[in-house]
Amino acid sequence: MKTTAILEDEFHHDGKGPSLERAIWSHGGIILKGFEYYNPEDANLEEKIKNIALIGLEAFSMAVEDVHGNNLITEDSAAAIFKIDDSPWLKQFNPAHMDGCSHYQLVFCSEIYDVICRDVKAGSGRLLNDEMQVVKSD
Repeated sequence: MKTTAILEDEFHHDGKGPSLERAIWSHGGIILKGFEYYNPEDANLEEKIKNIALIGLEAFSMAVEDVHGNNLITEDSAAAIFKIDDSPWLKQFNPAHMDGCSHYQLVFCSEIYDVICRDVKAGSGRLLNDEMQVVKSD
């Protein structure tokens, strides 16, 4: 399996991945939109919160780190998010719906999310605003 570490400066580990503050859902908890998290050095300070937006999400799975069985974190990179270039999981889906999509693995401190989407975007601050709406970003 060929993987590419991405967003190393924005989403990284120190042996364990970032701390997941919350997953962001839309449509009454049906569609996963992204995550709010703290990197290991952020000390869970509100002004340090960061986010990952999932663009064009088609599929996802989540498992706790202890049972996942395929944690991609290595000592070669501080990245905790990976693009899986030749994903057998992605190939299981109907290709008509997967045009332009890639398989990404996000390794949080206790959970690992595998997602199939068009892109992942990193940002700072909350992904969800006070009105419970996903914040639009460029």
